[in-house]
Amino acid sequence: MTHRTALPAKLPAKRPSVALIVGLFAAVAGLFSPPALAQRWQLDYRVHVGGVAVLDARAELTLTQGRYSVQVNAATDGFLGRLFPWETQSLSVGTVGPDGVVPIRHTQSGVLRGSPRTVTLDYGPDGRVRTQVSPPPEEEDRDPVSENLTRQSRDPLSGVLEMLLAGFHGEGCQRTVPIYDGRRRYDMIFTDRGMTTVGASRHSVFSGAARQCRVSHKPIAGYERTPRQPFWQRGGGREERPPVDLWIAPVEGAGPPLPVRLETDSGFGGVVVHLIAARKTDQTAERPAEPAPGRIR
Repeated sequence: MTHRTALPAKLPAKRPSVALIVGLFAAVAGLFSPPALAQRWQLDYRVHVGGVAVLDARAELTLTQGRYSVQVNAATDGFLGRLFPWETQSLSVGTVGPDGVVPIRHTQSGVLRGSPRTVTLDYGPDGRVRTQVSPPPEEEDRDPVSENLTRQSRDPLSGVLEMLLAGFHGEGCQRTVPIYDGRRRYDMIFTDRGMTTVGASRHSVFSGAARQCRVSHKPIAGYERTPRQPFWQRGGGREERPPVDLWIAPVEGAGPPLPVRLETDSGFGGVVVHLIAARKTDQTAERPAEPAPGRIR
């Protein structure tokens, strides 16, 4: 697929962090209690930057009684994909209990500018996180995150799922979640903005009433000592990353709320993420089947 709209003259020095974009969309489907019959939701999204479609993402969420599996695949698309090939796959598995989400394992792998990057996080029963990351922090001019900061943290997918499950039980879209992605430790701060209307768009399968949540990013540790200009920022330090606005709503009758739109800003113009397809399948497995990885086309 080739887009005729003019592309930015300069590509971002760093890849856009899809942990915040597609991670939010993957996890938000958890806004309902895990049913006795397992359900798998497949959600397709298209990311536009400055009016240009640059990224396709697919999120698959499987829920059973007390267990979850969330997978996100994303890749640059079209002409930009040929100029700036990048792809990533993330998978989180864990349990859901009375006290919320308990991650078991998170993996992420991808290729950036021809170099592979991987993260594996294994969670112990005492809240400790065992980390395997390549390339290591010292090769990226960043300090490792201390163990006391990672204890009881969540990976990006599990953290958002925890917040949204809590919201389903009446706590609203108002929560601070400690996130550790294997390299950086930060807080995701969610603020409820109330009900609004998402207008009809030829890019999206949804229009109508939706709840708006604003997500802010608070850096804690593990950032580059000499930060490069990130994709998100127009200038200034890393603390100035603009907030993300997320809209959630049912897309299938009385079905669960799903992410239907996301907006934020970047140095290359506005970022808008549209829901372009949502499909649900039922399965009878007692635990989530792990979706097979694959690039989105």
